[in-house]
Amino acid sequence: MLRKTLKFLIKVTIILALLYGAGRFFVVFTDSRLTGERAPYVQMTTENSAVIRWMTEENQMGVVRYGEDEYFVAAVEIESSPRKNHAIKLTGLKPGTKYYYHAGGLTDTKGFDRDKNWFYTHPEKDVPSRIWIIGDSGEPGDTLNQVRDAALGWMRENPRGTPLSAASESSDAVSEEDDSADTKDDKEAAVVEVTTDDEQGQAELSVNPKLEDENALVDVWISLGDIAYRSGTNEQFQKALFDTFDAQVPNTALWPVYGNHDSRRWTYFRIFELPEYGEAGGVPSGTENYYSFDYSNIHFVMLDSQSSDRKPDGDMAEWLREDLANNTKPWVVAAFHHPPYTKGTHDSDNSYDSRGRMIDMRQYILPILEQAGVDLVVSGHSHMYERSMLIDCAYSSSGDFTVDNIVSAGIHDRHTQYEKPYKPKAHQGTIYAVAGSTSKVDQGEVDHPVHHTGQLEAGSMVIDVVGDTLTARFINDKGEVKDSFSIQKKAGYKSEYKGCDFSPAPEKS
Repeated sequence: MLRKTLKFLIKVTIILALLYGAGRFFVVFTDSRLTGERAPYVQMTTENSAVIRWMTEENQMGVVRYGEDEYFVAAVEIESSPRKNHAIKLTGLKPGTKYYYHAGGLTDTKGFDRDKNWFYTHPEKDVPSRIWIIGDSGEPGDTLNQVRDAALGWMRENPRGTPLSAASESSDAVSEEDDSADTKDDKEAAVVEVTTDDEQGQAELSVNPKLEDENALVDVWISLGDIAYRSGTNEQFQKALFDTFDAQVPNTALWPVYGNHDSRRWTYFRIFELPEYGEAGGVPSGTENYYSFDYSNIHFVMLDSQSSDRKPDGDMAEWLREDLANNTKPWVVAAFHHPPYTKGTHDSDNSYDSRGRMIDMRQYILPILEQAGVDLVVSGHSHMYERSMLIDCAYSSSGDFTVDNIVSAGIHDRHTQYEKPYKPKAHQGTIYAVAGSTSKVDQGEVDHPVHHTGQLEAGSMVIDVVGDTLTARFINDKGEVKDSFSIQKKAGYKSEYKGCDFSPAPEKS
């Protein structure tokens, strides 16, 4: 009798599990569908191409009309068949050029706005570049709106390449005394054409055409994941991304990494067009989960800490080694969702937190990045701001971190300044930043020993790269610069750091 009862209960359990799995699959599938209207937005810009996407209620032949003059259509691209979810790739474009576009059907357009419906192709030569980094932006509301407006307002007041000493800054961490003799002259000097020292091997730095365009505030726009709370549905993406950033998505491609909330549906990969075949520079990854791209003199590697194999002999690690080995850019920036160092919303020492993903990235992926001389690593996930010193080889727990892992604590004046060799070299120090507070702030200790600072502040990061200098600022929801630092690269520079003999190469059995 007992045996029959047990068999019955097992059968019922299996049936219920199958029903739950089928129901769950149906919910995920349904919530992942792209439905409804969505205004045109730009994706995956390169030197000579861009992708325009939008959605319509009914099936129709999608058409994109585009050209360098807003009033003159130079070319037309038409889809091969009617559909609701439209994606048209524009090719044969000129580098560093502004294009206007009209997207819609054969006989209509989707409300063309000259101030929104445009994009710039990537420059052919090195130019002063501005990067805007948002993290965990998936909760629409007052905080997200304030962070957005504060960052954009600050960028309008401070052009690309504004020196740390000349910026319009208000911060508890920054002195209000201006040690610049002439702020205006400093700002202007930062954006004129210059030629760098040939010894450094750097190409001529050209003027960024966006400097004269009041609407073109950002060159590279990066998301650190969790773009849609709570479960990554199409509706949640619409509210948190397309409705909130409606002035940015039509003209500035968002380069995202995969967050844990984004991964709960398939919507992420249906919304974004990402370079799995090396279309934007770098080595083809064969997947949209992780990829790389180039802009000016910067190489970006966008990694998947959520769902891809993080082991040193996994596909992502193997691709990462090859990609970084083939990089020719002097600056390298990496991004992924789960921070390797945090004592904030999450604890990177806790193997149960985020199922060990933070530990995996620290132990298996960071050695590859540091071996390749990566300059800056940015992550989200913890809803606050944390930023490290210039560190190296800290792959164990926070309790094992010592002064031997500090390449440089920086020069502390009004801002923290670091120096590195001009060309990427192994184990010369990397700065790690956690910037997951674009839409919400949680409580935490923010006392990880690798960090120079921790801020329980809502905000985002603005980074300028001009020639041999990278300048980064964390700007809160009030427009105040709460942290700032710079990295200057010098030819022939040698630090006093003893080095790290850690080899990231996996052992093959």
